[in-house]
Amino acid sequence: MKKNTITALLLSGMAILSYNVYAEDAKEIKFNQLPSVVQKSVLKEVMLNNVNKVERIYDEEAVKYEIESSTNGINKDITLATNGDIIEIEQGTTLSKLSTSALAAIKHDYPKLKIDEIESVQQFYTAIEGTIDGKRVAFKVLATGDIEDEESDGEKPEKEESDD
Repeated sequence: MKKNTITALLLSGMAILSYNVYAEDAKEIKFNQLPSVVQKSVLKEVMLNNVNKVERIYDEEAVKYEIESSTNGINKDITLATNGDIIEIEQGTTLSKLSTSALAAIKHDYPKLKIDEIESVQQFYTAIEGTIDGKRVAFKVLATGDIEDEESDGEKPEKEESDD
């Protein structure tokens, strides 16, 4: 019984520790606490008086910033790296701004859809293609240093074990 209790406590502690290591930790900060290069990038996208919330986000080993703003009732969230590079922009939009083809595809694939929210999303990354030992590799690298494999929608490929 005592051994089971100790094992359960150890497993619980490991689960909490692994959650803390891999969990995203966001802290609300003031605009003037942003690095100046990040402030400049933000101000190219939105006016300071439209900023509603600023967060510093620790995501694994990377730091990024998310700025929430609203202009004339349209929400716009911008995620930036510490060097001011934009990682992603999410902005509220309407069905009327979608192409006829997009509307037809939605109607066809989701005929009973009741829409709660629509956002236009722009993601910024560098696409890299090359070869390793004659095999093609392709991946995206974000300004935060996060790498996403292009073939598996965000998952890095597992390293192949050699037959040595």
